[in-house]
Amino acid sequence: MSATPAPQPAPTQAQLDAVLQAALYLLGARQDRMVTIEEWTDLARAVAACQERKTADYLTEHDLKDIAERYALEWDEATDGALPTLDDE
Repeated sequence: MSATPAPQPAPTQAQLDAVLQAALYLLGARQDRMVTIEEWTDLARAVAACQERKTADYLTEHDLKDIAERYALEWDEATDGALPTLDDE
């Protein structure tokens, strides 16, 4: 048997506004036939906040590696989760 998940508190208006803004960016990016890692991360961050999860839970390993290696995104491990450790090659 699986455990019943604990009920989630209702998202705040600020969290819902962040999800809406991220969704609007995503729709705009789709219309332009592109989605940036920043827009994808914004959407993941907004959804994670509403679900009381980490941003990293909604990104692929490839996305997380790209963020760690190539992008100067604001990233807070306490709320966003851990990024992969960069190997010195």
